[in-house]
Amino acid sequence: MLTKGAIALVLGLAAGSVSAASFDCSKASGFAETEICRDGYLSGVDGVLDRTYKKAVAASSNPEGLRQSQRQWLQIRNQCQDQKCLDKALGSRIQELERIASDERVLAMHAREEREAAQRRAADAERERQAAALANQQRQSAQMAQRTPPQASTLPAVRPGGTKAQQESNPVATWFINGPGWKYTLVLGLLLSIWAVVRHHRGSATIYSDYTDALITNALPALGIVTAAVCKWLEMPGVVSVFSVIAGFVLAITYAIYATVKNNRGGLSIFLTLMAKLTLITVFYVVIGMLIASLFNGGARRKGESQARFESRMRRQGKATMALITALSAAYTALTAWVCRNPKFTPVGECLEFNRVPALT
Repeated sequence: MLTKGAIALVLGLAAGSVSAASFDCSKASGFAETEICRDGYLSGVDGVLDRTYKKAVAASSNPEGLRQSQRQWLQIRNQCQDQKCLDKALGSRIQELERIASDERVLAMHAREEREAAQRRAADAERERQAAALANQQRQSAQMAQRTPPQASTLPAVRPGGTKAQQESNPVATWFINGPGWKYTLVLGLLLSIWAVVRHHRGSATIYSDYTDALITNALPALGIVTAAVCKWLEMPGVVSVFSVIAGFVLAITYAIYATVKNNRGGLSIFLTLMAKLTLITVFYVVIGMLIASLFNGGARRKGESQARFESRMRRQGKATMALITALSAAYTALTAWVCRNPKFTPVGECLEFNRVPALT
């Protein structure tokens, strides 16, 4: 049953590639080579065998011994006088080469772990040696201080709590980044955004005046990111790319403030509308950025997972992530269009004209 399963696997691999023997069929001699060149199935299996052999040689710590083993196996293969014998010989050799490659990978992993353990032991020993030397130096300094008459010290006293004070110099930032602060801010922003949307649809506030207003506000950060990517591709200094991204978001915030003040009256309407714009844009770009970053993260192989299954899983996850990015972008576009006062595009010049709207009732 194991042999049949291996042959089925070989058939699946051979079906996805062009069937070609691993040697020049014009120079084929003997029944085995002639039959492999004649039969497409055997030719595909022989191609899989050749690739597996090359991988095993590349991973082997004794490639010359593996080559000698391959030459001995070729002599056994050449003794076959029918297709069944060739099929069995090729399948068993593929299994043997895969086992050899797997064993070599395990040995290489163990050797790497042993080297890392040796490096850690050496580092621990060096730290212990340095600690002992420092303790000895401090002991000698203390003995010399006992023999020396006390003198007035001119050095400023070192405050023992200085390091801790430096670590806690900005507790607000630590609470916001590492604590629940960002969660509270997100919930508050979403609640204010819902309030702004309700007021928008009641006619007492305007989030976006039209499609052009929404497009400018949401496209400026994307324009900054695209500009940064182009600058990086042109191998410009990294500060140029960072400046491009910051400039895109700063321009978006500036225009959002301008458009909000232009299209609304009253401090409450201006505040709620501005918070809704900033919250929705920030959440959208952060989520999309995290999803795009996950596409390049690569992930790690699970325990016992083959390379082929790992690559297949990565492809599935990549397709699912791309589908999620597309769905979120479409949903965000629909939401943005829904909170536009006038469902139409207007000239950019009209969006930039500062004509305050009359008081909304």
